[in-house]
Amino acid sequence: MATTLTKDQAQAMLLAIGIDNARTSFSTAVKGFQRGWNLGAALVEDGDCGPKTSAALTKSFARKRKGMPTMSAHFSYTEFLCKCGGKFSDCRRVWTLRTHVRRLEAYRSKIGMPVRVVSGCRCPQWNSSVGGASQSQHKFGAASDIQGVLKVDRMRALGQFAGMGFQRSTGLVVHVDSRDVSGANTTGGRQGAPTTWQYAA
Repeated sequence: MATTLTKDQAQAMLLAIGIDNARTSFSTAVKGFQRGWNLGAALVEDGDCGPKTSAALTKSFARKRKGMPTMSAHFSYTEFLCKCGGKFSDCRRVWTLRTHVRRLEAYRSKIGMPVRVVSGCRCPQWNSSVGGASQSQHKFGAASDIQGVLKVDRMRALGQFAGMGFQRSTGLVVHVDSRDVSGANTTGGRQGAPTTWQYAA
C-alpha cells in the first residue's frame, strides 16, 4: 500500500531539499517540487502531496541525505531557486519545467562534464530588478544562465535548446532556455532553430 506523507513530514522534507517556502506556502512548494521532478515518471502538478508525490519526495529526501542531487540525476532544486531569497511575497521560489531539466541533463551528457547553473527561476519583481526582459524565460521556469563552455555554433549544433544567449567578447553561450514549451514563445524559437542573441559583455 502506498504511503502518503503527513503535511508536517512533507514540509520537513521539502525544506531539507531546499524548497524554502514549504511552511509559508505549502501548496506552491509542492507544485514547484512536482513541476521539475526528474527522478522517475512525471508528477501531476496539483499541489497535493498524494501517494506518488509522497514517494517522489521521499526519494529526493533520501538522496539529499546521501549527498546526491534531488531533482534529477545531476541537478538539485536549490540550483534553480529564485535569487530574490523570498524577498517578494509573490515569489514561488522554484518552478523549473521538467522538460528544461531533461534538456540540461542531455546537454551535460553530450559535453561530458558538469553544468553550473548561475541563475534559474526569477519572480517578476526580481527579474525586473536585475534588468531582465519583460518576457524573460526565467519567469516561466524555462531558462538557465550557465557557465559558458561552448560557443554558439557548437551549442546550436547540439539541438537541445530553443533559445540561447552568448557573450559578445567570448562567443560562449551563457543562457539556455526551453521557450518552445514555456507557453510564452513570442520569438518562435525551437530546438534545431533556436532564438539567438548576444550580450554586450
